[in-house]
Amino acid sequence: MRSACGTVEVAELPGLGSLLLLLAASPILMFAAHAAAHRLLDRAGARPAVHASALVALIAAFVPVCGVAWRLGIFDASQGAATPLCAFAYVAIVYGALAVLYVDVVNIAETSLHMHLLLEIAWSGGVPLADLLERYSADRMIAARLERLTSIGQVRIANGRCSIANRSALYLAGAIDAWRVVLGLPTTPPDAANAPAAVVRPAR
Repeated sequence: MRSACGTVEVAELPGLGSLLLLLAASPILMFAAHAAAHRLLDRAGARPAVHASALVALIAAFVPVCGVAWRLGIFDASQGAATPLCAFAYVAIVYGALAVLYVDVVNIAETSLHMHLLLEIAWSGGVPLADLLERYSADRMIAARLERLTSIGQVRIANGRCSIANRSALYLAGAIDAWRVVLGLPTTPPDAANAPAAVVRPAR
């Protein structure tokens, strides 16, 4: 069976098994690069958001992955003109898919209210219900999101008013809305003003 991108059989590609092992281990490299990038940016006074430092780390980690793949001979031009290009495309696509998965994990860890509540209760050995309700009130949650949006330059707060500072996230939001329309999903949250208030009942 021959490769669709060139005249070299897939089985003849040198270091293919090692390349697959490299890609399987690349999430560990992403994690290590993320830890280093976030600490370095923080020490430099950049106050990086978790997602921003993750993006920097994912781009930086792609360089050694390509370097190792080159050393394995996967990008060896002597195999033919098309094969190295297709090999690079394969590495980039698989790495990109793993990077998206890593960002999803980061997003869950950073924004999941369920996870934050469970961890806080577990670490403290028990938290008074009134403290949790006050700490995770709507005002505090909105304030935390506004602080994050201003730190990444998406929102500007001046003279008691909020305004858009960068429209890049809005373009992404528009694309997501279009995707939801195609699926038949609502593009706006339910009317919170008319929704019944949530009641937390203690366990019996």
